[in-house]
Amino acid sequence: MKLPPVHMPVAEWAPVVRERWTVLVEKGARMKAASGKSDAFDAMLARLRDMASTGRFDGLPELLKRRLTARALTWLWLNDEVMASRLLNPRMLSVLLEAQQPRLTRITLQQLAQLYFRRFDLLDAREGLRELLEHSLLQQLEKMPLPRIVGPWPDPLVTLQREGHWLLTMDGPGQLVEKVRSEGRELGATFSEMGLQGFDDGRYADLCRAHFYLETLRHLPLDASDPVLDELLKPPVAKAPFEGERRIGHVALEILIDRAGQEPGEVWQSFILNLAGDPRIARNAPNYREWWQPLGEARIQKVRGWLSKEDLRLFLQAVEQFGIETQNSELQRMFPARKRFLEGLFKLKLIRNTRLLLGGKAQQSVKRILGEEVKTSFARMDGQMNDKAVIYLDCGDFHLVEGSHNFKIWVYLAAPGELLRSYERSSFSQRDLNVTIPQTYKKLYPMLPCDAFTHYPPLAWQNKVFTFLASNGVGLDIEKLLSPEDYQLQLRKYGIPVVNVHRTMVPSPADISVAPVEAEVVPPGSPAASGRTPANRVVTAGADIADRSSDQHPTGASAAAGRLASLKPSALKLLRYFRDNPGDRVRYAANVFGVETREINQILYGPLKGMLTQDGNFGWRLTDAISRELDALDEQERDS
Repeated sequence: MKLPPVHMPVAEWAPVVRERWTVLVEKGARMKAASGKSDAFDAMLARLRDMASTGRFDGLPELLKRRLTARALTWLWLNDEVMASRLLNPRMLSVLLEAQQPRLTRITLQQLAQLYFRRFDLLDAREGLRELLEHSLLQQLEKMPLPRIVGPWPDPLVTLQREGHWLLTMDGPGQLVEKVRSEGRELGATFSEMGLQGFDDGRYADLCRAHFYLETLRHLPLDASDPVLDELLKPPVAKAPFEGERRIGHVALEILIDRAGQEPGEVWQSFILNLAGDPRIARNAPNYREWWQPLGEARIQKVRGWLSKEDLRLFLQAVEQFGIETQNSELQRMFPARKRFLEGLFKLKLIRNTRLLLGGKAQQSVKRILGEEVKTSFARMDGQMNDKAVIYLDCGDFHLVEGSHNFKIWVYLAAPGELLRSYERSSFSQRDLNVTIPQTYKKLYPMLPCDAFTHYPPLAWQNKVFTFLASNGVGLDIEKLLSPEDYQLQLRKYGIPVVNVHRTMVPSPADISVAPVEAEVVPPGSPAASGRTPANRVVTAGADIADRSSDQHPTGASAAAGRLASLKPSALKLLRYFRDNPGDRVRYAANVFGVETREINQILYGPLKGMLTQDGNFGWRLTDAISRELDALDEQERDS
């Protein structure tokens, strides 16, 4: 007789029933955790604690042959950090494994596995302990028979028996995260499906989450926000070890800095500053040593370049607010022109680095307006500068020191010493800015001019800056630095300054005693000659014009070629760059290597003198002899 199918009604459980079921589940979990405990177990725990406190371990090897002792010892390792610090070491683990023959019980083995997942890389504090525990677990898992009865939930020991060969390795967290991501799964769900939900409360799971976060960062769209960023800002996550001395936070910073390009968005820049702080602080500052030093100089310089925009924003904010709060009509009237000028330099991509200086009142104003937004580091000013804001701008071919109120704008053709550029100095006075720094500049570069101009009358100061730079061979796209109205007035009143075809040479500070040599000649119709942005060409003192025709003197070239073997790696790297990029200008090489043009010229006119020639467009290329010699050297290195 064939009975019809039975359709069971779907019952909705009442809230009180679901609540009682939850209580039963929690009670069952507690019973499972307490399984194996008894008066004898508690007595053994007390005996082991007494041994640890007195340091007398007589009879312990014999005791460890008992299953109860093994369970009690591994329970202490897992649940009592004080006892674990005294009783957990490679020797004690070895004694336990030798005593428990032929294998550990399931409870003892599971406690050891939980210990491994909970402490993981922290076990390396005892030399060789993590690796010994890893191998011991794998050996014990091989000896473990499969359970006769399969329960409704995955067995963690069965999972480890099957997957332990990769799960239990040092790079297990990374491999697990890669598996989770490739399958499009969630990390927590994967732990549950593998029966490891009780193993996800320690270092192993923390590192899995950290790897998961880092993988998310590697695939995150540029400047996109993600909850992962908030997780990585938490100190326990950011400071979690990754590899060697590197932490998870270091890797997160490296990923975002390397991916962000030259102009990061607000989201990523904010994350970087929130995690690591401003890198423009003294090198011996704890925060610098902890977060920035491990990232390397190239990344530090890259972030410092990003923050130039933030400095500019804070400076302009302080100047504008001062004018409003003090009802200073003169300052308010001059502010739009200063803002247009400075923002124009930034848009022309001339600003490489900045240093912001704020007086006490200026700091209060900025912090009051922006509140928690202020993450940038700035130097202090006191005395007569208490209510002023000053910004130093490194523009490559020239340097500016601009300030609020009646502070003049200073124009230099080279960096005015290290006082403004060094983050070791955090406080400045009016004398520093108006006397000490200009005097230092004149000592470093006695042949180089500098000047300072007041901001009155309107437009006159901008024209003085344009004229000063043009007379020294530096042309600017002045239309980008003035409002449309001021630009038309500039044309009617002053015209476009004629850029001197003879660029004023900027010597190296170390070579100021050497007679300077005329710099490159800017051909008619070039960007510099027309008043547009010029090539960032800087020439070191002592250069001999005759060296530019080395191809006409084979003997000199051969002598130079003989020096290849003694060149430093930096010089050889530059030589290979110009061989692979013939005709490139100095500024292109400087951009590629992330250094100033001055440093490139120091090598060209120093150790590489006579090995390259310069063409009519100021591009550099190797002499034929040096090119052959370098090719031979590279071939020799490849063969070896």
